[in-house]
Amino acid sequence: MASAMIFRNSPESFMEFSAESPGPGSCAAFRSSGGVPAIPARGRRVPSGGMSASANSDPAGGVAGGSASTDPPALQPLPYDGVVSVAVGTVLWAVAALVMLVFLDDLRDDGHLWWLATAICGFGLGLAGLWIVIRRRNRLRGRQG
Repeated sequence: MASAMIFRNSPESFMEFSAESPGPGSCAAFRSSGGVPAIPARGRRVPSGGMSASANSDPAGGVAGGSASTDPPALQPLPYDGVVSVAVGTVLWAVAALVMLVFLDDLRDDGHLWWLATAICGFGLGLAGLWIVIRRRNRLRGRQG
């Protein structure tokens, strides 16, 4: 088995290696495209299995009972409002900031003062997130009854 070295800055050596690699999918498409992998047209997806889009145009194909509904089911909001998760995360950031305040001199000496700034920013963003999820929860409760 012949082996070739791959040089990162040399596309010729990469193509040479790809052309010699054995096994299934022997890079024929890569060689025929001049070293540029084929990219499907934007917005077009080729279904798996090598079928064209026109061969798989029947939405009810393979479904017992004939025609399938064309309308997707209506989306419903999740029953989980997220207030508890955001509140727990906000409290954890606050605790982390308070613990780091105890070690403020050590953080400053080691050049890790940005850890405290990160915890304070996490706490502030958590407060903003808490305000958002509480508003969302109240809006959802207003719609339900």
